[in-house]
Amino acid sequence: MRFAFITPRYGADINTGAEHACRLLAEQMSLRHDVDVLTTCARDPLTWKNEYAEGSDRVRGVFVRRFPVSQLHDRPAFRQYTARITSQPRSRADELEWSRRLGPQSNGLIEHLKRQHRSYDALIFCSLVHATTVDGMQIAPDRSVVLPHLQLEPSLRFGLWADLLSSVRAIGLMSEAERRLLVDYVGIQPQSDDVVGIGIDPPPQLSYPRHQQDPNDAVVVEEAGGEPVEADATYLAGRGITFRRRHRLYGSFALYGGRVEPDNGCEEMLEYFASYADDEAEMPLVLMGVKMMKVPEGRHLHLGGVLPDRERMAAYEAADVTIVPAGEDLLSQSALESLAVGTPVLASARNQTAVGHCVKANGGLFYANREEFVDALRLLARNARLRDALGENGRNYVRQHYRWEHVLGRFERLIGRVRAR
Repeated sequence: MRFAFITPRYGADINTGAEHACRLLAEQMSLRHDVDVLTTCARDPLTWKNEYAEGSDRVRGVFVRRFPVSQLHDRPAFRQYTARITSQPRSRADELEWSRRLGPQSNGLIEHLKRQHRSYDALIFCSLVHATTVDGMQIAPDRSVVLPHLQLEPSLRFGLWADLLSSVRAIGLMSEAERRLLVDYVGIQPQSDDVVGIGIDPPPQLSYPRHQQDPNDAVVVEEAGGEPVEADATYLAGRGITFRRRHRLYGSFALYGGRVEPDNGCEEMLEYFASYADDEAEMPLVLMGVKMMKVPEGRHLHLGGVLPDRERMAAYEAADVTIVPAGEDLLSQSALESLAVGTPVLASARNQTAVGHCVKANGGLFYANREEFVDALRLLARNARLRDALGENGRNYVRQHYRWEHVLGRFERLIGRVRAR
């Protein structure tokens, strides 16, 4: 079968949101089917400036065709327009104009779809609200599938979305939380939808190979008094030993994996963790990701930097608990990756997707305020049996529902509804 993924932007360096989910699905589907990605030359959604070269390319084995953006994004004017039409009665023309101003507009991409849409068995649109979807879905709705990636925003009340989603053949959702938004805020009862999600294939459990150790090169740890001592066999046989050794982590620690920025809950997490560290300083917090805000200094914080995929999974395996502070995150990839390797999750109660994974898997806890954060982290830090039980539950949950073979099975069934039209 031949599919086209249509997305506002696409690249290996885009690792959040609907475009990230699109890339993960396209890469996996390309192993089974003939896949084209139709996208723009833009990288930054704040400007939609053409930064990638126009034309054809391959990104991680996937064929990508890029078209230039026709109009740059005027962010201040867009915000003013959004405030105006969401606070008063509006017409369908107003809502279409909102999507046009959000962008990205690409005349070349739409013209290509008009000429070539019959050569694809299905058109898969990523991100409902962007102009590439609003304009493109109207070309062949009977052969279209949309991954809407809905966010709880005032614009979700637009009547335009219900009409568009009712016209397509199928809807692929990232979580049950997104399905609730579809019903409660968009106001439709979908007849052909499925929670697809993204897949996680955890690496085999790693341990430091004892046969490669030099007997004269023992692992040395400094005790509180400054006296060096040799690490025992328990440490060398522990989970995630490669990550622990590389970052000189010799005891329990909590992990955050993602961009370190205030908009995704990091500021609150650091404040809450400071309250915990006043009493529990022996369990530091490791921040794994690009730093985009000032991080307070303290012995309880360690910056791990940006890690490649393989080492990132080893980091989750090495941690005692993974903290997921984001208020909204339909993918909750960090939660799934942590559960996949048997590390329990402590999630913000505002993140319905992560909380849903914790509840269904019985693989983690969640918090709504500072006191709950401190109490839950203290419980996880002190109770190894609880951590082990939650970790095993999480590992089984991902194995049964979120390995790529299961995700692709759900996605292909969704595409099959287009074929059976």
